[in-house]
Amino acid sequence: MNKVKATGIHILISIVIVLSVLTTMYLLWYPNAYFALMGGQKLIIVLASVDIFLGPLLTFAVFKSGKKGLKFDLVCIGILQIVALSYGVYVMFEARPVFTVFNKNKFQISGVVEITPEELAKAKNPNWRSLSINGPILVAIGVPDKKDKKESMFARIETDSAYRYPRLYDQYENHRNEVIMSGKPLAILSSFSPKNKVIIEKFVSRINQPQSNFLFVPISSELEEMSVVVDAKTGNFIEIIDAHQ
Repeated sequence: MNKVKATGIHILISIVIVLSVLTTMYLLWYPNAYFALMGGQKLIIVLASVDIFLGPLLTFAVFKSGKKGLKFDLVCIGILQIVALSYGVYVMFEARPVFTVFNKNKFQISGVVEITPEELAKAKNPNWRSLSINGPILVAIGVPDKKDKKESMFARIETDSAYRYPRLYDQYENHRNEVIMSGKPLAILSSFSPKNKVIIEKFVSRINQPQSNFLFVPISSELEEMSVVVDAKTGNFIEIIDAHQ
């Protein structure tokens, strides 16, 4: 086997492994548009650089049929790729979105690293006391009991960062009217840029309903801003689209 063939085989194996890992991440931890919203493209660049290009490039550099110590060299390259891939998977697992939080007039994303175990344990709903591994849970910021002055004061102080505190969460269903009141017509979002217009036209065509049936509400993570399409009558969370004001 010559080095070109060996490098080609290495590239194919690397592509299959990386695509399998990314597909699992996309479907399980970052469904729908969450992958882009949480900056997943950067991980793709890193993984592609190390696992798809650098690894095979090293194989091309060291490979020589019959070379003494070739197996050791290839094992070292494989270990390097596994370490890089494992680190990337760990980073994405620790950064995965676990809550989509409606907060006043927008949606915010809570990632694993933004919620401390102590705060997680204070969530009112037992289902919110663990970190999801199959996509974020939809919740809203509730109104603290007025009799609890300490908690009411805390909620007022932490208004912008309330999404980080599960103890302030409430059922999304209790805040549908607020979502509807916060929403704006898709036509407004479409007017901000040609890109937005194309994205909204594709959404309307795919959903096969009048554009007037929907509203948009901003959604943001620490890295990106997009929009959530909600039902104009029920406030149902339909999907996230890559368009923003």
